[in-house]
Amino acid sequence: MNAPDMLTLDQPPPAFEAALKALHRLAQRDEEDVPGRLLAITAETLGVARASLWALTPGRRSIRCGAMFVQGQGVLAPETELACDAAPAYFQAIEGLLVLAAEDAQHDPRTIELAEGYLKPLGIGAILDVPICEFGEIVGVLCLEHLGPARRWSGAERLFVTSLSGILSQRHDRLRMAAAEDERKRQLLFDAATGLAGRSLFIDRLAHAVAELPAGHDLAVLALDLERLRSLAHRYGGNFADSVMAEGAARIGQMVPAARCGRIADDTFALWVSGDRAQGLATRLAGRLQRALALPMAAPDGDTLEFSTAVGIVPGARAEPDADRLLRDALTAAFSAARKGRGRVEVVWPDVRNELQSSLELERDVRRAADAREFTFRLQPIVDLVSGRAVGAEALMRWPREGRDVPPSDFVPLLEDSGLIAQVHMGLLRELFAWARETSLLERRPGFQLHVNFSPVQLQSPGFVEELRDTARAYGVEGLLVCEITENTLFSSGEDAASTLRYLAEMGIPVSLDDFGTGFASLTHLIDLPLHGLKIDRSFCLRCADDARAQAVVGGLLGLATHLGLDVVAEGVETEAQRALLVSLGATVAQGYLFDRALDLEPFAQRWLGD
Repeated sequence: MNAPDMLTLDQPPPAFEAALKALHRLAQRDEEDVPGRLLAITAETLGVARASLWALTPGRRSIRCGAMFVQGQGVLAPETELACDAAPAYFQAIEGLLVLAAEDAQHDPRTIELAEGYLKPLGIGAILDVPICEFGEIVGVLCLEHLGPARRWSGAERLFVTSLSGILSQRHDRLRMAAAEDERKRQLLFDAATGLAGRSLFIDRLAHAVAELPAGHDLAVLALDLERLRSLAHRYGGNFADSVMAEGAARIGQMVPAARCGRIADDTFALWVSGDRAQGLATRLAGRLQRALALPMAAPDGDTLEFSTAVGIVPGARAEPDADRLLRDALTAAFSAARKGRGRVEVVWPDVRNELQSSLELERDVRRAADAREFTFRLQPIVDLVSGRAVGAEALMRWPREGRDVPPSDFVPLLEDSGLIAQVHMGLLRELFAWARETSLLERRPGFQLHVNFSPVQLQSPGFVEELRDTARAYGVEGLLVCEITENTLFSSGEDAASTLRYLAEMGIPVSLDDFGTGFASLTHLIDLPLHGLKIDRSFCLRCADDARAQAVVGGLLGLATHLGLDVVAEGVETEAQRALLVSLGATVAQGYLFDRALDLEPFAQRWLGD
């Protein structure tokens, strides 16, 4: 390269120092025009015709120009893109150097690959490029282009752009950290799956809406609970609830502005409406929302699912302007509606709030009790009516709380709705199996059976049968367990329950139908399903003493079961007269208060397992 072909440009370092200070101050700002202003100052300081910022695309397959300053034209946004594999020498050089100073760019081996397609058409004779990094990784390039003949880059110029590279890299780091913080805050405020406000943001927006209610208007808050979603999420996996709620949010969004909605829990939405007749508007909207959310949704295994929605409504925001209290009352109302049956709507007024709040507190206590392992199994003996010996026992879940037992009808549905039933129940089973092993139950009482009830949620849980079988094997108590289900479980779970029962039978776990005669089971279930036995509901046994029809039903069931080879347990025996009548009808095994109440494990062993 001949010296006469070279253009030299020497600017005094003080000018560079002043420019760098100005560029550093400018880089601290976040306005959209900052990149263009940075490029303009840089181009004017170095006396180049073009200065541009390029960013590597995802996968580092190409580099794209996002902003360019051109003398006489100002700042442009050309979005020119160059493929990385078209100039591998250039990108290799950028990766390995602090500054790439190509004084004769059209012939420099590092940039010659860019000559025909880029440098020559634009008349670029020299380039001075520096990488821009983000936390140490190259994410782009600052490119300074001299138009005309080759140009020598002085040491001061190279140092200037190297310093500028550090300023721009620091700017990238700062912006990325700010973006990460913004995303963190967004995730705290918004639900990622639905895009709706989370609880805290929803309450903030609701408080603002209540404070700005026009004269003569009121506001009503609605909470929508998608029933069965938690139990189905346990069956289909963690992402299932998010996908259902995202679809639900889309359907709600067709009727209510997103700014008035929020996802308050895994299975719960909240929203508000306002107007001069807020309660009527909320009630009508509740029905429309229930119909929209009831439309079928696809499950991961291809099944079609339909959801019912419990709705709680709290009108009268002017009377209760506390947004947090309004939301809590709406959630309590939805919870109360769900407890009374599927697809219910409950409107809450101040005089019933305390009662509903107690129900919500019970749900919280159930979750706490599950964590604290407060639930327990107690055993009620199943007795041979001739010998009086215990031939088995039913394990009944109990929750001692504040000196008394909470009725199972109060806490079992809450465990099921929360998805905790499988965790709690399996933990109790392990304790029960460990006790049976420690007491040598099978050796002391061959043929003894432990009857344990299982809920529809457990029957529908993937891997339930295998876990049950493996747990019994681990404790060496195979053959001890009898799985009890209610007739209503068959009805609510449909073919899923039937398939699970068949699988249980294949795994050697006998199944007994509990409370027979009160639910939806028919005689065909006794024929079609692989049942080991059944329990005649206590209501029949209690009526036997003075009801000929009840006696006929019990006698018929005992005879039918005998012909089908089913074991039969008569439940609810409370008097000696009932026992004697059941024996005359052909019953051989029973349980009830006549023999004993449910006992803790150790007292049961002392009273019923002695020789």
